Amino acid sequence: MQDVVYKVDGEPVERLPSTTGVYRFFSEDNALLYVGKTIDFRARIRAHYQTARKEARHAKMMQGVARIECETTSSELTALLFESRAVKVEQPLFNRRLRKKRQLWSARLAPDTDGYLGVYPQKLTSIDQLQSGYGLFSNQTQLKNWLRNAAAEHRLCVQRIGLDRGKGRCFGRQINRCDGACTGEQSAQQFNDVLADILYRYQLAVWPYTDPIWIRERDANRAQPGESGDNGEHGKGHETRAEAESTPEHPGSKGNDGDAPPTHGDWHVFHYWTYLGSHSEPQAIDSDLSDIIADGLDRDAYRILLSFLRNEKLNLYQFDSKSGGLKPIDNRFA
Repeated sequence: MQDVVYKVDGEPVERLPSTTGVYRFFSEDNALLYVGKTIDFRARIRAHYQTARKEARHAKMMQGVARIECETTSSELTALLFESRAVKVEQPLFNRRLRKKRQLWSARLAPDTDGYLGVYPQKLTSIDQLQSGYGLFSNQTQLKNWLRNAAAEHRLCVQRIGLDRGKGRCFGRQINRCDGACTGEQSAQQFNDVLADILYRYQLAVWPYTDPIWIRERDANRAQPGESGDNGEHGKGHETRAEAESTPEHPGSKGNDGDAPPTHGDWHVFHYWTYLGSHSEPQAIDSDLSDIIADGLDRDAYRILLSFLRNEKLNLYQFDSKSGGLKPIDNRFA
């Protein structure tokens, strides 16, 4: 196996640190093989080599690694967002998960003439559809396969749901795998209640803020805007790890990576579940974000942000153009 060169924040090192960040595997001819995130570089890279002993595909990747570059981040959230963005923009050869799906699908509900709710795939083309959507899927087939499995588990009629055509007694009822919504033996109320229970935890969260929000992962060792000594405006505060270089670009503007938002620093800006970039310091951003948002809805960013919001791991702010600073806002998902 060839000797591997290690770099951390651009500097060659002999030993990887046990810190949080994003790492990249490069081949001898500088091809990007893989991008990942970790809370411990040393342990994670060691795990890659251990996995290579068991899995042929992983072994093929690790045999081609000539250089490993690590970019430290100040928080796990920053690492997750940077990894997700890097995979979509840089397109590493061995990453399959996190690659951007050009079109996302969701499910919407509508009753039939008998009052039974049917599930209809909808292609997401606007943010407004999130208000009535359930789940985010890569394509229509993935949505239907998930729905068919759920229907089988809960004995729901696939004709009533909308997966199969036909009237009267469905095949599932004939072999006693359907509770009889197709024949009226299961009432519309009973059927709809079961379906609602299945879909409840997949209901998409509605974005409650009128302006973009700035977020930062909570850190007990770092002062937050509005706390003592900060006078309500943003200061750099105490960084627990090396802070990335600042960028003058506005979130969502085109930088060196074309359509990619800037990913520097650990202040992250979102609007309508769209990740607009990361910065060392919050700043005013363009007010017209319609084109960016229409094209930028990302399932991974949605899931990452919602998870941190629900677990109350974030401090939320909005930019005050008059003062040039930040004002705290409530987390409406806590």
